[in-house]
Amino acid sequence: MGASCVLSIPLIFSAVALHHKAFTSPNPPTKAERNSEGFVEKTLFRSIAFVTVGQKGLIWLVGGAEAAVILAKNAHGKYSSSILKCLVPSGDFSMIGAMDPYFCIGIGLVIAGGALRWSCYRALGKMFTYEVSVQKEHKLITSGPYGFVRHPSYTGVLLIIAGLFIWQGGPNSWMRQSGILASWAGKGFAAACAAWLGTLGLGGISRTRIEDTLLSNEFGNQWSEWATRVPYLLFPYIY
Repeated sequence: MGASCVLSIPLIFSAVALHHKAFTSPNPPTKAERNSEGFVEKTLFRSIAFVTVGQKGLIWLVGGAEAAVILAKNAHGKYSSSILKCLVPSGDFSMIGAMDPYFCIGIGLVIAGGALRWSCYRALGKMFTYEVSVQKEHKLITSGPYGFVRHPSYTGVLLIIAGLFIWQGGPNSWMRQSGILASWAGKGFAAACAAWLGTLGLGGISRTRIEDTLLSNEFGNQWSEWATRVPYLLFPYIY
């Protein structure tokens, strides 16, 4: 088993696990004192939460399939041939798992985004919820990742989304090499996934302004001082 294979498998599972963590709420929904979500927003949020469960399962499936192909093509075990025929009907599996720029950058972004999102969970503790709300005894956290941008959790989401596109959009990814995208059904499913991830990213960007308004109304001068010190929403010196 080559050195790149030894490295690629743990990197894949690290990325998949951090993706799962990043899209799993660290706290259950709580009764908030104030929130900015009406009926439509709440209904949309519940729908997104439901679809996200499928998203996590899909990424585990894709990551697991790619790791299985890497193992099968290198291990030459009893069932290797059957696994490869099942997961890569096209027969073109020689480069799957190669640590090319697409793999390294894509996986790296997913891991970085997941780790950033996790650090936001730790920084906010029980105050981190998926609902846009202010809880009882809510505090304005301005340290940790919140000392660089005001909405780092959404930065993490955007990094993950970009990483997924680059990783599985690369020429040597399992999605590209397996032949799934050769059929109209596969192309349609991939397009739907891309549209979903794009919508998720745009939704996160739009919520930054909503959260800023809510926090500004709640914390007044404290928020204004923080916004002056940390003027960037998502990316330092960019936006």
